Amino acid sequence: MKKSIITSFLTMCMVLLFMCGAGSAVKISLEDIHISTVGQKVDLPITIDTAPAGISGYKFNTSFEPTGIARVSAVTMPEWAPIKVIEGTPGEKVLVSAVDLNMKVEAGAGKTEICKLSIEGLSEGTTSMSLAIAEITDDTGSPIAVEIAPVSVKVGSKNSSPLPVQTPQTSSTPVPTPVVTPEITDNTVPTVEITPTVTPTPVPTVVAGFKAQLQEGSAPMTVFFTDNSTGYPTKFLWDFGDGSSDNTSPLQNPQHIYRIPGLYTVSLTASNSVYTNSTQKAGFISVKPMHLPTRGAKNNVTIFSVPDGAEVYLNNAYQGLTPVELSNLSTRDYQLRLHKEGYYDVVSPIRILENVLPTFISGFEMMPHLAEIGKLSADPPQTGAAYIVSYPELVNVRINGTMVGKTDIMIMNLAVGTHNLTLEKAGYEPWNDTLEIKNGLAVIQTYHFEEPYFPLNRTVEYVQYP
Repeated sequence: MKKSIITSFLTMCMVLLFMCGAGSAVKISLEDIHISTVGQKVDLPITIDTAPAGISGYKFNTSFEPTGIARVSAVTMPEWAPIKVIEGTPGEKVLVSAVDLNMKVEAGAGKTEICKLSIEGLSEGTTSMSLAIAEITDDTGSPIAVEIAPVSVKVGSKNSSPLPVQTPQTSSTPVPTPVVTPEITDNTVPTVEITPTVTPTPVPTVVAGFKAQLQEGSAPMTVFFTDNSTGYPTKFLWDFGDGSSDNTSPLQNPQHIYRIPGLYTVSLTASNSVYTNSTQKAGFISVKPMHLPTRGAKNNVTIFSVPDGAEVYLNNAYQGLTPVELSNLSTRDYQLRLHKEGYYDVVSPIRILENVLPTFISGFEMMPHLAEIGKLSADPPQTGAAYIVSYPELVNVRINGTMVGKTDIMIMNLAVGTHNLTLEKAGYEPWNDTLEIKNGLAVIQTYHFEEPYFPLNRTVEYVQYP
């Protein structure tokens, strides 16, 4: 009996210890900084002491109080984060965020550096730097509780006592100040006061460089670019090479959507306060034609995603990796689910209608975990596209009264809103309809008709066109 009571007591103690340990917060270790002179820079590593469930991403903001004493001049990001956002450098209010798409910071990781701040002295004094953690999550998507304390930043002499100020005395009769010449004997060593020479911190030479998360794919193709320039550049200018309205970006790590097939040259110009350097990569991005319906096939569906390689499930039955073409499907409703490691699942209903569409495409852009952290790119233009299919073929297509070609035809970069559509073919009555263009989508409209009229039962399908 006594042994049973002791065993129960020890078991309860172990459970309580486990519960206390599980609820404890991890710590971000910071050390106070002393900057000797104005203009000097000191690195401050931001380190998390442990990552029991890994790290999928984070976002924080810096601030200084009082202001005007120090600032963040640059940020060095970790290699494990392919998506990185830095805004506001050099400055006192800086936003820093990163996303670990490849789960390189695994569960159970120990001390991990999430970034390194370069702190620059602006004027003598002492200020407090705070990190406001907006979000930090583990590999399961759960928030991580963090303990962090402000950092004391001191600029200038360690002895902060004010220098004495001498007040001159006014006399009616000027009294000359006697000059005393010291007598130096053989046993006397003169005292020499050495004034330290302040050497300005050299500005590193900038060498521009970059990489891309994706270099080849089908239109429309979303590409995340990562700056890996050296020399701590603070300004950036990207040229994505496709001549679109959002062809350039001033962000350090932007994203760009390539809508038209082709080979594209990408260039980056990076600069700091002294140096500027540019690099260019010819044919760096290869965009293939968009997957379009195949004439004649019935009850088929092509599923694609951005990026490719997502697992496709219809009614929980595995169908392959995107892009995947599914044929001879039964006429019914299906539940589609796309799954890709590091991205949120996409769930959408799909309806297969017999003899309505020859083939239709469903396209989906998958959102990476923590993609909402920071601003990844400039706002894309408000445009979409239309793909017009007809039976029979070679029907003239007019949009807003302007002839654009013959079916089957893809019309790109249409403004968001309603457009007038006219279909004309010799021997048939003209058919007037509308196109409803939505931002980032391509609308597929298919028409079957017999002489002399077009039928009223058109089919409409919207496809992802970022």
